[in-house]
Amino acid sequence: MPAFVIQWHVTANCEQKCKHCYMYDSATYESELKNQLSFKDCLKVLDDFVATCRKLNAEPIINFSGGDPLLRKDFFQILEECKKRRIAFSILGNPYLVTNSVAKKLKLLGIKGYQISIDGLEETHDFFRKKGSFKDSLRAFRILKNNRIRTVCMFTLSKKNAPDLILLIHFLKDKVDVFDFARLVPTGRGKQLKSQIFKPLEYRDFLLKVLEEYLKLNGKTSTRFGRKDHLWTLLYQDLGLFQPQKDNELVQSGCSMGIKHLSILSDGQVMACRRMPLIIGKVPEQSLFDIFLNSKELNNARKIEKMQKCKDCDLLNYCRGCPAVAFAVTGSYYGLDPQCWKVIE
Repeated sequence: MPAFVIQWHVTANCEQKCKHCYMYDSATYESELKNQLSFKDCLKVLDDFVATCRKLNAEPIINFSGGDPLLRKDFFQILEECKKRRIAFSILGNPYLVTNSVAKKLKLLGIKGYQISIDGLEETHDFFRKKGSFKDSLRAFRILKNNRIRTVCMFTLSKKNAPDLILLIHFLKDKVDVFDFARLVPTGRGKQLKSQIFKPLEYRDFLLKVLEEYLKLNGKTSTRFGRKDHLWTLLYQDLGLFQPQKDNELVQSGCSMGIKHLSILSDGQVMACRRMPLIIGKVPEQSLFDIFLNSKELNNARKIEKMQKCKDCDLLNYCRGCPAVAFAVTGSYYGLDPQCWKVIE
């Protein structure tokens, strides 16, 4: 059964102000802080999500985030309600409130994984996040692993911290279950880092270096290295490792916006993608099923045949780059992914 995934930012409260965070300095931030959904409304959203997935014949999955979801006082009650409804859940959170007792509770509630960001070695990471955050993240990972909770490390990539990535890969091998990275999307506070995004051929060369390290470590570590960025598909095509099917008009992979994913903010506003400032509805006033099928904005975003350059690419149904990065740089989700090297003019 295919999965339908909600990334639910249940609170905007956070212990840090990361230099690249899309929440701060956004148009929705004040409302997220002041109008957090009540527990009662959260239950309505859970019930609606289950009903929506039933109609779509999909498995319901929630990735809870924030802010820091552990800062929400009734968060464990919400997780208990997920367990009652057989909703699988993971947490994309901070390390600061992760203790052995918290990890034990999460394990009993059936958590599927806990993701913490590390954006470089200690000095670099603490520059982006918060002094002491690097050591606290390692502490939290140890606690989570000791409680047999799947650990995921996510790295937000820019030119500024790129020199640390391969060093961090080797440092974290066997310390986390999964390591992956995503490109900086220069929205929110991240606007100040727009100059730190890669040029297309720079990015291709960087991916090649990372792939070389991944291959060196293949079979030598318990850590799995993800390929979150859709431009990996383009690199694999360049290397002769991937060939798109001809005459197949169905979307096979790539960006899941409008296909199997929605984001919910703490005040109930619904976004097509959390990294792109596009509001498409509001819960619990509207059903997720209605928003997903009938939102004018989301249906426009689904028109991949309008994506600049992507529409003529043989990887259209497999890649499409990152519309959020395109939106941040060009102002349009149909715009050209500024790090795609296939379409350089």
